[in-house]
Amino acid sequence: MNQSMVTSPLSPTDLVGRDGSSQFQRRMPGHVKSIAIHRQQQDEAELLLISTGVRRLIVLGSASLLAFSLLLYGLAVFLGDEISRAGHSPSTELLEIVTGNDVLLVPANQVRFRNQRRSGNFNGLEIYLHWPSMSGYTEELREEFNNLGEDSSLLFVSIEPRSMSQDMSGRIEPIYSLFFDGKREAGPNGLSRQPLSVEGGYIDEDLFFEENSPYPFVTRCVREGSQSATPFCIRDIHVGRGLMLTYRFHKNYLNHWMDMEQAVRKWATAAIANDDQ
Repeated sequence: MNQSMVTSPLSPTDLVGRDGSSQFQRRMPGHVKSIAIHRQQQDEAELLLISTGVRRLIVLGSASLLAFSLLLYGLAVFLGDEISRAGHSPSTELLEIVTGNDVLLVPANQVRFRNQRRSGNFNGLEIYLHWPSMSGYTEELREEFNNLGEDSSLLFVSIEPRSMSQDMSGRIEPIYSLFFDGKREAGPNGLSRQPLSVEGGYIDEDLFFEENSPYPFVTRCVREGSQSATPFCIRDIHVGRGLMLTYRFHKNYLNHWMDMEQAVRKWATAAIANDDQ
């Protein structure tokens, strides 16, 4: 038998080629390429989504920053005006204030505290007025309303339901006379000055009043040079149906007590809007 005609045993490699594995191997490069293209398309889609999201975030962030900047600007303008006015209001809107059984109509610029600058019911009302104009706050009077020093020209008025049966004019004999201490002297513009006792709680205070008057003007004033308080005077009167009006002024204006008393009473008459007024 011709040796050249003898068929050699098949090698494992040949067997692999014949069972179809070689055909699978021939398909591998195309399969890998399709996977790569698919992944590339996924990456591009993800990048597009990220890019769109980033742009959206940038737009939203810019809009938020713009809104925040506008808010800050608005606050700066508002607070700047508030700070420059030191809490005062130039509004002359009439407010209807009910205190006890009385109704008052008061311009907003005369109301001292911001939380009372509205119509409604209050147990008491705090007012401040420029002397001698009896005006509330205006831009022209800004310096006057910001000045609380020795030359302050403001009247501070408190209005509340009466807590005593007699106002200050009726309390000389029953109350104040019990605490007279020291020599009586002549005071400004027809008034008498009577020092009051510390035992009565009147620290560095004098009583100024009209003598021999059926309804005297009476006020308590802190002495000049007092270490306990600014030299202000205080007086209370009864007004309306059942209100007590207390007004406080710098002692520098005590000499004008007649004009001030008349002006305060005139203001109160105009402010009280009861049906029987």
